[in-house]
Amino acid sequence: MFKQSVIVIVSALSLFSISSQVHARNETNLALNPAPETNLFPSVSASYTCGCDRVWSIVNGVISYTDDPRDRWTNYGSGNEKDWLAIDFGSARTFNQAKLYVFDDGGGVQPSADYLIQYWDDSSGWMNLTNPIRTPAIPEAFLNTVNFDAVTSCKLKIVFTNNNAYVGLVELEVFLHHTEEEEQAITDVMTRIEHLPSQAEVVLSDKPAITAARAAYELLAASQKKGFVTNLSRLTAAEEAIIALEAVTPPEGIDVAILSAFGDAAGHTITIKVSSVLDITYGIQADKFMVTEDETPVSVMNAVYDVTDSSHQTIKLTFSSPVLSNAASVHLSIQSGAFKSSNNEFNHAVPWRPVITFNNLDLTLDHRIGIDDIVQIIIHPSRLFDVNQDGMFTKEDISDLLKQISPSFN
Repeated sequence: MFKQSVIVIVSALSLFSISSQVHARNETNLALNPAPETNLFPSVSASYTCGCDRVWSIVNGVISYTDDPRDRWTNYGSGNEKDWLAIDFGSARTFNQAKLYVFDDGGGVQPSADYLIQYWDDSSGWMNLTNPIRTPAIPEAFLNTVNFDAVTSCKLKIVFTNNNAYVGLVELEVFLHHTEEEEQAITDVMTRIEHLPSQAEVVLSDKPAITAARAAYELLAASQKKGFVTNLSRLTAAEEAIIALEAVTPPEGIDVAILSAFGDAAGHTITIKVSSVLDITYGIQADKFMVTEDETPVSVMNAVYDVTDSSHQTIKLTFSSPVLSNAASVHLSIQSGAFKSSNNEFNHAVPWRPVITFNNLDLTLDHRIGIDDIVQIIIHPSRLFDVNQDGMFTKEDISDLLKQISPSFN
């Protein structure tokens, strides 16, 4: 009854070769137990096992579809409508993929009519997986792969619905699996987090990097986050440190608004106009100005007062390279104590707000800001810039934009 044709054996060997290639990045088979005589876990049990077969052999790493030796599990002879096969990992494991190597002798043992994979929850018992995707969708002989949302559990169970024949497996593999693209995204996030300072070493100037790391993490799919990003605690600890630092307010302070923030044509400078008259005798703290370019932190090389502004309300930030030239978005925030007002009061923290870059305004792409660019901004609602961030586009915004008109750079 269990005789295999030559064609079936050749096909099986071909499938085994493909399976080996799938795990070329050395993903760990969490179900593997090559020596069950000495290793208690992972252990396998079943609702019914044919007396000729060995249930433990389906996790020994040997994929063989031949009749001898009987390196497989089948429920041949079972009178049950459904039979189950369960793995106990011995401790909690995180996984999102199972591979079933289905046995088919073309006679008494054939692919099941259906199957269901479950995981053990200590509070609720056996639970169905979420978002399972089966390849192939209908059980077939040889390799059947199921991808699903990652779960953490100490046990996995497969419930088979018997067809007009019995069912069997020659091997079962369980993985925490990801594609090359997912792997790269996860690696990038973990690298960002790893570069953050430890909780005890965090200072307020680290906030842009911490914010960018959180944003990158949140872009991952839920199935990528769970079990993959192993250094998340470092990010949460850094975030807690920032919250604690921001809760400390200087004893004297003043609320200061940013009236405008423009980048220059070369991409080296941001000019900031604030709502208070500044104490130009006080040294500006450049490390308290946070700038991000497309969510990536950018170091401010220098911060000085603009001596050409007779109102003493303008600060210029400079960078060591033209980092703002091609940015899609630039944002700025200011920590408390970065500068003083003329009343000898430190500024309170100023939250994140966008910076208008030269490229944002040069709509005609002639390397200058002219009246033609300003007109295009005014007549197209989608291009309006709320320069002072007061929630409206008014004549004050237009006035600030007109001040950006520049000579040709041709």
